[in-house]
Amino acid sequence: MINLHIYPALLFTPGNKPNLFQKATEVEASAIIIDLEDSVPASDKQLARDNAIHYCSKIQSDNTANIIRINHLTSNEGLKDILAITTTKLQIDAVLYPKTESPNDIQQLGKLLAQTYTDIAIIALIETACGTMNIHNIVKDSPKKLQALMFGAADYANDLNCDNSIDALSSARSKIVEASAANNLACFDSPYFDFNNEDGLNKELNIVKGMGFNGKAAIHPKQISAIKSSFKPTQEQYEKAEKIVEIYNNSKGKACQYQGEMIDVPVYSKAKQVISIFNKLS
Repeated sequence: MINLHIYPALLFTPGNKPNLFQKATEVEASAIIIDLEDSVPASDKQLARDNAIHYCSKIQSDNTANIIRINHLTSNEGLKDILAITTTKLQIDAVLYPKTESPNDIQQLGKLLAQTYTDIAIIALIETACGTMNIHNIVKDSPKKLQALMFGAADYANDLNCDNSIDALSSARSKIVEASAANNLACFDSPYFDFNNEDGLNKELNIVKGMGFNGKAAIHPKQISAIKSSFKPTQEQYEKAEKIVEIYNNSKGKACQYQGEMIDVPVYSKAKQVISIFNKLS
């Protein structure tokens, strides 16, 4: 199953605009999210579904993961989406599920996907007050296919009738990071919607990275470079991680340390993750 911790820059692309799919590979996005939900008008749902199936029926770039955001399974379009995905085994790495509000959502999706896929990941999109209220139950009681959480800021702000600002939504973001960390899941922040505001994007990237997010979604190809740069470990962090891994591997289970810092399993695991992310983004 894909290790979503090392895929920090995810580019949303409307399913009804297949001419844009290849752009994700060209700008070296970590993953393309082919959207069948919010960005697609009702009149284009079947077209978007057909485009996604056609694109994901063939092997794409090894460096760019393929993710499909389906419609909610309580809708007719969601049922059509899951039927299309499970009728033929596609080259997809994950399914992004909208408005996740309970473990039942992920359990149901997992059972349906298991009919065709053994190693596909699920990303739960948390974008309602009910979702954040139940977030610990969602991550605790969902199947192992649940590998990540993503924050949907726009819908969440609409649900709460509050501003879609980093300050107004800091509590929701913290809950998502906390739940992800407690269950070793990756967590991705919502897109920054003003794609012409580079300074605003960089400011938000600094904040969400500091909060503990592993990556951030994008709505425009021009945002990918900034996201990747923000989440790429520095050369110094990479070299430190390499040293920690080397010392731990040579310790043969004995107590060890690096520059006065004890190296236990979590420190060792984090160092390996830093190395993987650095290599992935280099």
